[in-house]
Amino acid sequence: MATNFLEKESIAANKKLRRLLLIFIAIFIAALAVIYFGAGDELFDFSDERTKLIAAVLLGGIGIMLVSTLLTLIHTMRPAKNGKNLLLPLAETTPEKAAEIINREVAEGKILYEGTRDYHTPIKHDTRVLLTPSYLLLIGYSMEKIKAIPCDRILWIGAQTGYKGGPYYARLIIFTREKMLDCDVNDIGQAKRIAGDLYRYIPNVFHDLEWQDDNFPHMLEKLYREDRDRFLALYEEATTGFGA
Repeated sequence: MATNFLEKESIAANKKLRRLLLIFIAIFIAALAVIYFGAGDELFDFSDERTKLIAAVLLGGIGIMLVSTLLTLIHTMRPAKNGKNLLLPLAETTPEKAAEIINREVAEGKILYEGTRDYHTPIKHDTRVLLTPSYLLLIGYSMEKIKAIPCDRILWIGAQTGYKGGPYYARLIIFTREKMLDCDVNDIGQAKRIAGDLYRYIPNVFHDLEWQDDNFPHMLEKLYREDRDRFLALYEEATTGFGA
């Protein structure tokens, strides 16, 4: 059914979140039991009024946390519908309209590309990049959410590793006129493979620039952040000469 794709993704994400929450609850209860039965008398002197107050506050906090966790568990029993599990960073339309387009294209078999962001796992892992004619989907962006970027707004996609002042990591960077977006990838080799596959559908307009090297995505990012007009001028120039 055309309406099933995003709901199925929501069900899968909710299942994973539910499993993590249950594990957390089990570990938390086990830890409380060990503390209470193993060292409760040594840690707490319940004949002291201040100790009773501290214990009451702790129990209240624990109760609020458990109730919040249980409410989250209940929430995960229902799949997100009408695009409620979509993130639209460019706010180009409503989640409902975007979901209608995405569900229809997937139902019609119009998945142009699907790749995992972790090469150690199979293609159906929950951190994936999926491309339809209308949207680039970053699945597993924030557990239950899917970031959806309209293809006609994407200027360029690049593979980048590391960043100034931070640790080594790999990511895809996605340039649009409005903002730069990104998603983490397992390693730089996998990031390059995904970008290379996407270039079949989203042109690599900067391919022929003579100064392109492994540092090129960083150079573009710096230019984009510091002088958007110069970046767009470079893009227009590259687009004009692309494929010539």
